[in-house]
Amino acid sequence: MAANSLFPLSILKGSQFHHQPKPMNASPSSDTRGKRILIDPVEDRISELPDYVLVRILASMSTEDVVKTGVLSKRWRSIWKQVPFLHFNMLIDMNKTAPLSPESITQVINRHNGNLEGCSIIHYAHLFKDSVLETWIRLLTLEKQTKAIALSNHHGNGTGTNSLQLSPNIFSHPRLKTLFLYRYDLKTAHAFNNCYNLKILKLEKIYAEVDVFNKIIASCPSLKVLVLHHVMWLNEKACLKIHNNNLKLLHVSCIDVDCIEVYALLLDIFSIYCIHFPRGSNFVITAPRLLFNNGAIDLTGFNMHYNISRQAQEREYIGHEFVVSRDANYLQRLRSLAVFVDVMNSKQVELLRQILVAWNGVLRELHVLFEDSNVSKEEGESSICGTQNKKWEEGKVFPNADFRVKTVWMYNFSASNKAHFALASHFIRQGTVMKKLMIMTSLVPANMKLAKEAAVAKLRKLPKGNEMLRIRCF
Repeated sequence: MAANSLFPLSILKGSQFHHQPKPMNASPSSDTRGKRILIDPVEDRISELPDYVLVRILASMSTEDVVKTGVLSKRWRSIWKQVPFLHFNMLIDMNKTAPLSPESITQVINRHNGNLEGCSIIHYAHLFKDSVLETWIRLLTLEKQTKAIALSNHHGNGTGTNSLQLSPNIFSHPRLKTLFLYRYDLKTAHAFNNCYNLKILKLEKIYAEVDVFNKIIASCPSLKVLVLHHVMWLNEKACLKIHNNNLKLLHVSCIDVDCIEVYALLLDIFSIYCIHFPRGSNFVITAPRLLFNNGAIDLTGFNMHYNISRQAQEREYIGHEFVVSRDANYLQRLRSLAVFVDVMNSKQVELLRQILVAWNGVLRELHVLFEDSNVSKEEGESSICGTQNKKWEEGKVFPNADFRVKTVWMYNFSASNKAHFALASHFIRQGTVMKKLMIMTSLVPANMKLAKEAAVAKLRKLPKGNEMLRIRCF
């Protein structure tokens, strides 16, 4: 993932920083058995590389190993201080080595040269105080100009050790764009006051009353990605209000709540999963871009609606980039996906391919609503569609897509559209669809119905990647 991405945290998960770095004034380094490793200045060609190349090399290493490079030689002493990401993890085996101390984290952050793309801190609840956490946040935002921060609280006992009490406006630094919080209790929304800067906010396993969540959301009007994953509250007789005119992606999974209101005019990607949604509860969504509507939304079925057509028209695919990244960890629980897509448009086809590949498992249902490729074409788009059609015919679309779905529903399928037929053919031959491929032939004029039924008959004659597959009309 690019260093200037708004999602630097997804590439930090594999790195760890377990203990204090060795003294920076040591010239040799040693391995775990205590043997000295001498650096030969004549053969050390790596050190001759430009700083930016060395920084790129270090960016793929753990923070622990990155800091250790400062003892190799004078040339390396300050290189690590330019890496774009820092990751600190206190979750270690307590029997093997001492945990990383808060002082060590503070020391490394202080010594970094600044302008961090992202910093992730995973800590034990009993090893920090709010003042320490606030110190880290202020260091990262005010001094290091960090764009993305992820704070994860583990092993809290649920009796107050998860409580997060920070100063007002602490997350409002203009350079801070992305914020992830995991497993905290929030009593107020003061820390989010005036957060016009935030573009991406992910709150996972956060306990707060609904009114606190409402105030947090209202305080972040510039959000383009909002994820409320496994959020909890005590008083279910309340209304969760998500009103935002900039949102591109919204995910909500929660426990009992009396009412959910969503007003998001630019929303392209929406998913929801509510456990024990009380009977008679109200769910109201105003999101005109979510054109797909095959009935009432199943709040307990965990479904996603994605208008690929509108997302592809944006200058930046911020919602799409998030949902296909590892940061969208909720994607694995997805049961149904509904997409609105023009399969004659190469950009949209690639976005569709990426979202299907990102799903690592077996999807229960995929609903495809085809956009009319003849509607609102821009200049030059006809030739693009022609090229795309040729790719479908040559079988160059969706190569080796690692994706399986039990049932696919295709709406407004056109018998005369070669791309529609090619997509269905690919799903059949590759064994992508496991049980049923359903093609809509109803609610159309008689002549069009006959053409669709003829196309379905041709599809049934194709060799199947899954012999149990049934191809039907509805």
